[in-house]
Amino acid sequence: MKFKDNAKIAFAKVLSDLIQSDGIVNQGEIECLHHIFMTTGIDNSHLKRSSMMTLSHAVSVLQHCGPMEKAAIRQAIRQLSIADGDIDPNESVLITALTLAIDITLPEAKGLHAELVSIPDLSFDIRNTVVYVESSYHKTINAAIRKDYEAICLLLEKHGKQLFYLPTVMSELRRKKKTFLQTLTYLEPLLTDSQLHLIEHDMKHFNCSMLSQEIFLNYLNSRGFKLNSPAFLFKIDNQKASSYQDFLVLSIDRYPLETLNQFYKLNDSLLQLPEGEHIADELAYNGLHKIIIDTILKYHSYNGLSRLLVSEDGRLYLIDRNRTEVKMQTIARALYILYLRHEEGIALTALGDHREELLEIYAMISNYNNTEKLRQTVDNLVDFVGSTINPLLSRIKRAFTSLLGEQAKDYLIEGRVRDKKRINLPRNMVTDELR
Repeated sequence: MKFKDNAKIAFAKVLSDLIQSDGIVNQGEIECLHHIFMTTGIDNSHLKRSSMMTLSHAVSVLQHCGPMEKAAIRQAIRQLSIADGDIDPNESVLITALTLAIDITLPEAKGLHAELVSIPDLSFDIRNTVVYVESSYHKTINAAIRKDYEAICLLLEKHGKQLFYLPTVMSELRRKKKTFLQTLTYLEPLLTDSQLHLIEHDMKHFNCSMLSQEIFLNYLNSRGFKLNSPAFLFKIDNQKASSYQDFLVLSIDRYPLETLNQFYKLNDSLLQLPEGEHIADELAYNGLHKIIIDTILKYHSYNGLSRLLVSEDGRLYLIDRNRTEVKMQTIARALYILYLRHEEGIALTALGDHREELLEIYAMISNYNNTEKLRQTVDNLVDFVGSTINPLLSRIKRAFTSLLGEQAKDYLIEGRVRDKKRINLPRNMVTDELR
């Protein structure tokens, strides 16, 4: 089966995430993956490019494939999922999510509508929880959930999940307010007494419609989450390290319980395993293995340098260091990207001449929508208000030296006090996808 080049990249991303979804890789899976790549024409270049793609982007590409390509995708997912003779619960949800989101035609999927979203920079994790989400109060669906609440909870518990339904959660928090506040004292130690008092005081004033509007329309919406209709939100608990969290958004018709029943019927139909023994020779691959690889490459990189990627969302990655992210605050990344784009260098006293360019970069990579605040931050930086520039340069230096040690020197913004400062990294080592 022939796929277009962008579909090969997306297909490689889907299969790569699938094989790592349970954190264990064995020889059977590797051989199966190699066979699929051979038959579909996917090579190492496609695999490397797929590592820079989010799962939701990959799915959106594969949605446009024809029926024959989608049949091949379904078959490949099926082959890979059973290659180890077992299907982990995390793997099963991912398989069902991919089947629905790619819009693979199956009788059991008829009437189900879902999409897969990748949300960056979330400060919470809802694994093993299914969340009911709505951008505004939906009377009919809320009434149906209340009517079938116990049945919905039992169905989810059967599959190792629990329901997060905001009206019930708020009722429980108010009923157990004292326990909740004591819990916060130990689990959120950075909260001050005044903040705890505000939480206690305001808890009774916030109704569920207000909270739902704030959380699911404003907070998540600013991170790329688009909600068109009431839905159940399933976390894709992928063991592969990523700056994104992936979710299945399962749209609800008028009957939430029937929607979930049909979802799990599809889930069960996709997970029928052939008879046979469990395949051994497994390797549990997790974040610690990545640290080992990063550490080895830190001391033995090619020519002492790694290529540097500026991603589409303005993040910095050391490509030849297992695509390790160089993490720093947004304004620091904006300043760094500005210097990357000016190989000739910029004197600190001349930063004002690049004010608009810096603001444009900062606006592109920031989550803030307030133009005035963005401009004020840039103005403070280039006008040396509060001596912000030197601490920022120090943070950039720490971000690179913490990963590269002494080898960080070519990546730093350096220069004499009165001269132009510049980054010495050869620009053929830099890929800028933000442009």
